[in-house]
Amino acid sequence: MPVLHIRLIPGPDGLTKIHLSNPLRSQKLRLEYAAISKAANGYAQNHLFIRLPFASASQIHTATRRGYLLLPTQASTTGLETHSFGSGLPVECDHIPEVFEAQILDSTGSPLTSATNIAAIDLYFSYETHSLF
Repeated sequence: MPVLHIRLIPGPDGLTKIHLSNPLRSQKLRLEYAAISKAANGYAQNHLFIRLPFASASQIHTATRRGYLLLPTQASTTGLETHSFGSGLPVECDHIPEVFEAQILDSTGSPLTSATNIAAIDLYFSYETHSLF
């Protein structure tokens, strides 16, 4: 099964532009693993939100924010925090374009930028096929 790796680096307004080598057709993804790289003084909140445009429309819901994936995190100092989702968190997705923007928000809904002590978030998805048809 192919793996889709998406690296989110906080930018202005919490937006990250993602460039894939080619677009992917609509299919079922499974979020297998997430890694949160904390920098400087760490991250002082207990979770963050991620909006993925190919899945946010109707596939991901939390009790507090519709259309955003919630990742728990420990309020801690610098380091790497990892999350494994066992057999994978299923996410049905729309067509994934070659270039898209994802958004990262802190637990209060404010955009995460490079000044908020999150260096990067890596998401690893497995999926059915890399074919466009």
